[in-house]
Amino acid sequence: MTTKDWKEIAASKQRSVLNAIPLKWTVPGIKDDMISKGFVKTSDYLDLILGEFDVSITKQNVAQLQQAIESKKLTAVQVTEAFCHRAALTHQIVNCCSEIFFDEAIERANELDAYLKENGKTIGPLHGIPISLKDQVDLPGKDSSIGFCSLVDHPRSECSLLAKNLLDQGAVFYVKTTVPMAMMAPETVSNVFGYTYNSVNINLSAGGSSGGEGALIAAGASPLGFGTDIGGSIRIPSSFHGLYALKPSSGRISYLNVTNSVSGQECMPSVIGPMGRSLEDVTAITKLVVNSELWKVDPKVLPVPWKNLDSMKNDKFVFGMWRFDTMITPHPPVLRALEETAQKLRSQGHEVIDIELPDPRGFMDTANKIYGADSGFELASECRKTNEPVVPVVRKCVSDALTEIPATVNQWWDICNEAYLQRQAFLKFWENTAKLSVSGKPIDAIISPVWPTTSSLPDGPPTINYTAPFNLCDCASVVVPVTNVSSELDKKSTNFVPVDQADQSIQDSFDADLVDNMPVCVQVVTKKLEEEKALLLAEILTRN
Repeated sequence: MTTKDWKEIAASKQRSVLNAIPLKWTVPGIKDDMISKGFVKTSDYLDLILGEFDVSITKQNVAQLQQAIESKKLTAVQVTEAFCHRAALTHQIVNCCSEIFFDEAIERANELDAYLKENGKTIGPLHGIPISLKDQVDLPGKDSSIGFCSLVDHPRSECSLLAKNLLDQGAVFYVKTTVPMAMMAPETVSNVFGYTYNSVNINLSAGGSSGGEGALIAAGASPLGFGTDIGGSIRIPSSFHGLYALKPSSGRISYLNVTNSVSGQECMPSVIGPMGRSLEDVTAITKLVVNSELWKVDPKVLPVPWKNLDSMKNDKFVFGMWRFDTMITPHPPVLRALEETAQKLRSQGHEVIDIELPDPRGFMDTANKIYGADSGFELASECRKTNEPVVPVVRKCVSDALTEIPATVNQWWDICNEAYLQRQAFLKFWENTAKLSVSGKPIDAIISPVWPTTSSLPDGPPTINYTAPFNLCDCASVVVPVTNVSSELDKKSTNFVPVDQADQSIQDSFDADLVDNMPVCVQVVTKKLEEEKALLLAEILTRN
């Protein structure tokens, strides 16, 4: 049997994605035109070149689109075509789509319009709403290549349970989005698809591993999408693009028939959650999915119904500010965002205390043992099938985690026990914060950086120090944009003392002019299975 050359596979796949864009939406040289006109933000450029009608549709959030379709001010076809058009242009600029199937989406939208006309009601709360999906979410007849050439042209036969549930509610799928090889990097690059750029500033990284989702949504080419997270993969691209997003605890949203690397690793499992331009949309879609009771089908989904916390909206809470992990110092705009958030919460009558996690270095060591337990066996095995090389960004990310040989069963049990002990220590730390608060109550949530920087140039640092500990402890976390970089306000510290060379290198990378006006986000972290509370507390951060 002759092995097909990986370069040929990649080139063919990239052509097939571009060829799926209708000729009327194909714009040769669109990125060069955008640059020549002085734009770095994709949404601003698209607002200029798209028609007024398409722009008016794609600027609306899900709640607004729902109302417009239900009241028949807009049809599902009009909404779908507008987002398909915008997605087509966005992909040609930042390279964010792994699968494009606009014809199927418009056919589905036509069926939904016919249903509404015939029955006088929508099929469900997502009737006619375009939703984008990270590459790994299985759809029948579509690849879930997860950045491997070996998995190209191997379409899936099953539909993920989450996708099926969204379809039952009326959703329209039209694209899947790019990921890095094996989904093991905080930026998005693979031999299959190449590099995905940040749609807020096309000179920068989109983050990862849900970078395609982040870029598409921030460009206004998707109202809402789903990413996954095992070390920050929802939160990092959401932070890089100024989006709202939820990383739930494991077992809250179904992962059934979602293709994954190292599938079956249950010590610190990957989770799936929504990313969007509005917190209202992220909250609503989470509530909708949880209330669908998918635990009746997926045994990994916990039977935990949605908890209504409306009675707590005006309560006063205790927030713990985690500003520094003792290893990587956040950049000036991130530190400013944390301080401004603390001041805002205090002005609203909430209590804010500074906290230190009990053993952040130990958390990272354990997380790396989990990531590297197979010594890169699966990664190498998939690459060998087509002789494709491991992309440098992924190699850099996994190099610290890999052991010389795969962990034995007994070693794996030891790693799992180590993680269990650290989770116990984390809960003890949480309860002990009551000793630090004036109210005598433990913190309700942690507020921390998502990443030590607001974004990065391609081939940035592979740090996940501020995200992975909350995967290890299975927390719920919501990303909230709180400010923007200001080259006037955000200056390099003149008295910075680095922890080590890695800390110095990341601090040296800060360039206020390069990232001027980029979004700055924080994450609101609650204990396991407290998604409703995390979303409520995130909403408090958005209040004026």
